[in-house]
Amino acid sequence: MFWRSSLLALLFLVGACRGREEAAAPASIKVVEKADYAHPGSLIEPEELLVIWEHEHIQIIDFREQEGFEEDHIPKALPMWRNDIEDRQHPVPGMMALKPEIEKKLSDLGLSASDTLILYDDQAGVNAARLWWVLRTYGFTQVRLLNGGLQSWREAQGPLSSDRIPRPAEQFVFPSEEAPHFRIEKDSLASLMKSEHWTLIDARTAEEHSGKRIKKGAENAGHIPGSLNIDWAEAVDYHGTKKFLPPEKLKLAYKELPEDKDAPVVVYCHSGVRSAHTSFVLTQLLGYNRVYNYDGSWLEWSALEGAPIDKDSTTIILQ
Repeated sequence: MFWRSSLLALLFLVGACRGREEAAAPASIKVVEKADYAHPGSLIEPEELLVIWEHEHIQIIDFREQEGFEEDHIPKALPMWRNDIEDRQHPVPGMMALKPEIEKKLSDLGLSASDTLILYDDQAGVNAARLWWVLRTYGFTQVRLLNGGLQSWREAQGPLSSDRIPRPAEQFVFPSEEAPHFRIEKDSLASLMKSEHWTLIDARTAEEHSGKRIKKGAENAGHIPGSLNIDWAEAVDYHGTKKFLPPEKLKLAYKELPEDKDAPVVVYCHSGVRSAHTSFVLTQLLGYNRVYNYDGSWLEWSALEGAPIDKDSTTIILQ
């Protein structure tokens, strides 16, 4: 077991709340400290959340479709889904919504920028990581992923509810400066591809990368030339706990990446969701400093006139 008992993680999370007010925890409470990840505070274990979930300024977001939320969820969790953070006016489906639109959504939910947000889903974090990436891209740092999501919460015997407790509207405002190394657009990617010092990761399945399978919305099958295919699910115990793998196993999964943590890495998938999860792994768990999620991803690239495309298979399965 690579977790150690400690109160440090609890103090870190509560310290991030409004006004940095102090909230004492009984000395007998046992919480866990993450292993040797680059930024262990970006994750929270269910045992930790059980200690602090009722704190006034710990806010929980259930990032699943409405049907799942209505069935059961962590008490006081607020529902959000991918269409809440998408730019519906953009010609490419699924692109990140503009800052004012997301500020309004979070304000209407009753959230404040002085809250600490805990995000979870039931798909090994792949959907919750998309919201994490949007928030971090716009400069908001007080956000954590629940390791293992709803499954880990159940296994920790955390309480569940089917009720939604509405909150009065707040005023959520992002910091004025966005994160400098979180996203990249198609033109910048095309320029970067002319350089020798970059790494491109395709976080889709091997079948999508090879061109054997094409998902709905893409214009062509295949992959961006020069991209390494590392399926996002290689970073989690997908068929078991749904938690992130320990550092030594993550390093093996991404062994083809450069040792230089400042080397630029671009990640893409079909629509920027799975690649957001890989962005979380690379930046928060492995410590890479310049990881750019290509938000348009394959939906945009496959439709660009003249964009280079490689494929290994002539058999295409529509999905």
